Amino acid sequence: MSLTTALGSALSGLKANQAGLDVVAGNVANASTPGYVRKSTSAVASVAGGATTGVRTTEVKREIDLQLQKQLRTETAGSAYASTRATFLDQLQSLFGTPGGEGALDALVSDLSTSIDALAASPDDPSARAGVLQQAGLLAQQLNAATEDVQALRGYAEQGLKDGVDAANEALSTIEATTRAIVQAQGRGASTADLEDQRDMAVNTLAGLMDIKVESLAGGDLRIKTQGGLTLYDNGASTLAFTGGGAPMTAGAAYAPEASRSTLGTVTLTSPSGYSSDLLANGGLRSGEMKAYAELRDETLPEAQTQLDELASQLALAFGSTATAGETIDGGVALATQGAQPGDRMTLAYASGGAQRTATIVNVTDPSRLPLSGGLIGVDFASPTAAADIEAALQAAGAAIDVAATDDGFAFTSGAAGVTVSGGSSRVTAAGLKDGTAALPLFVDGAGGDIYSESLDGGAQRAGFAGRIAVNPDLIADPSALVETTADAAAGDQTRVNFLRDALSGDRTFSGDAGLRGSSSPFTGTLSEFAQGIIATQASASASASRVADGQALVVSSLEDRFSSASGVDVDEEMTKLIQYQTAYSANARVMTTVNDMLQQLLNIL
Repeated sequence: MSLTTALGSALSGLKANQAGLDVVAGNVANASTPGYVRKSTSAVASVAGGATTGVRTTEVKREIDLQLQKQLRTETAGSAYASTRATFLDQLQSLFGTPGGEGALDALVSDLSTSIDALAASPDDPSARAGVLQQAGLLAQQLNAATEDVQALRGYAEQGLKDGVDAANEALSTIEATTRAIVQAQGRGASTADLEDQRDMAVNTLAGLMDIKVESLAGGDLRIKTQGGLTLYDNGASTLAFTGGGAPMTAGAAYAPEASRSTLGTVTLTSPSGYSSDLLANGGLRSGEMKAYAELRDETLPEAQTQLDELASQLALAFGSTATAGETIDGGVALATQGAQPGDRMTLAYASGGAQRTATIVNVTDPSRLPLSGGLIGVDFASPTAAADIEAALQAAGAAIDVAATDDGFAFTSGAAGVTVSGGSSRVTAAGLKDGTAALPLFVDGAGGDIYSESLDGGAQRAGFAGRIAVNPDLIADPSALVETTADAAAGDQTRVNFLRDALSGDRTFSGDAGLRGSSSPFTGTLSEFAQGIIATQASASASASRVADGQALVVSSLEDRFSSASGVDVDEEMTKLIQYQTAYSANARVMTTVNDMLQQLLNIL
C-alpha cells in the first residue's frame, strides 16, 4: 500500500467515524424526544482494483420494528375508543348516583311513596298533602336535571367529533407534506430518517382518532385507509368535514344516514378525486376516539335518555291512568275506551292457529302518523269507522276477529274458525282532577299542564318526557284533589289515596327499548325497582368500560415498552458507541500523522 493510499484510507476512516459520532450525538440529544426513533449507520469497505482503499458509511437508517409499530397503532385506536367511553360512562354513572343514595332516582321514588303513606294516614292534613307535592316535585326536578345532563354529555360527544375532524385533518396535512419531502429526498439520495419520524408521529395521531391500516409504497410513499376500506391518503390527503347539525342537543335530536332525516351532524370524507362518503354510516368507523364519540352520542347516551323517559312515562301513567280488564261477552271480550286520550290503548289477547298472540291498538288522532311501526295498530277511537278500521288492521295482521262499536268502547269476537278471543284490557288516562275516577294526573307534560298519555300524535310524547315532566299546576293550586275524586266527595273516602299508593307498589311492565333486559324480555317490577335497575345498569356499564379501558391501556403500555426497547435510545449503549468512535477516530488521526511524518522525511531526503 502506498503512503497516499494509506493517507486516503485514514481520511475515509475519519469521515466514517465523524458520521458515526454525529448520529450518536443526535440519538443522545433526542433520547427523551417523543416519536424519535434511534438512528444508526453502518460502514462498508471501499474497494478499488481488488484492493481495499478505505471505508465508507451507508445512509442513516432508523432502527424500527415495523410489525410492532403496526400492532401498536391498532391497539392505540382500541385504547382511545375504550378510554373515551370509560370517561363518559363514569360521568353518566355519577349522574344516576348509587342505589338508595341521596338524590338517587330510586330514593326519590321511595320518598314519594313514604309521603303518600303519610297522606293515607292523615288525608285531611294539609302538611301531608304538601309533603306529597314536594316529593313529587323533587322527583320531577331530578328527572329534568338528569335529562339536561345527559343531553350535555351528548353535546360534548358531538364537540369531540368536531375536534377529532380538525385533528385528523391536521395529521393528514402533515402526512402529505412530509411524504412529499421524503419522496423528493430519496430521489436525490438524501437521508429521510428525521422526516419519517415526523410522518410517523402524524400517523400515530391519526391512529388514535380512527382505525387505520398503513401500506408502505416504493420511493418512500405510503397509502392509508380505514379498516373499512375508505382511503385517507393515497398520493394526496383526503379531507374530513363535520357537516350538518347545528340544532340544539335535545332528547329528540338524532343522527340518520339520510341527511333529510338527520338532525345531528356527521363526518364526511372527501378524497382528492372528489369522492365523498359519510364515515358514520354503515360502520365507516370501527374504532378510535371518533368512533367512541359517535357511539356515545347516537347510541349509549340516547339509551340512557330512554331509560329516564320510560321511568317518567310510567310514573305519569301509574298515577294518571286506569287499566281496566275486559268484560267477557259471548265469543269474546268488550273493552271500555270512554274518555280515551291520544296514546291510550287496548291490548287484545287471542289464539290463532294454536298459538297465543296479542294485539295492541293505540288511539291515534293524527292521520299523518299512520300506519304505526313495531306491530302497533293505530286507529282514531272516536272515528265513526273506528270499529271497521280496527277489524281491517287485525285482518291484515292475520287475525280474523270481528269488531263492533259499543256505548263505551269496542267488542271483539272470534270471526273465523281457529281464532279465539281470550281476553284483553284497556288503558284510559284521566284528564281532570275531580272527574270521579281514582286516577289523578299528578304529573303532566311541561309547566303548561298538558296531559301525559304516551300520545303518538305529532311524534312520540315519551321522547324527552323526563326533561319536561312536572307536577300538575292545577293540583298545586288545589291540593285537596290528592284525596277528593269529585267536588262533593265524602269525607274520609280513601279511594284515590289507596289508588296512588298502589300505583307505586304494584308491578308494571316497562318498554323493552329501555335496555334493562332487552325487547324480547322487558323489565317487570315496581317503579322503584325499575329506578334501581337503571342505576345498577349504568353502574355496571361504567365498571365494565373502566375494566376494558384499563386492559387496553395495559396492552398499549406493554407494546410501547417493547417498541421503546427495540427503537428507542439507550443512553448507556450510545455512550459505549461514542467511546468506540472516539477511539477509532483517534487511531485514524494517528495514522494520518504518521503518514504525514513519513512523507515529510521523504521530501527532506529529496
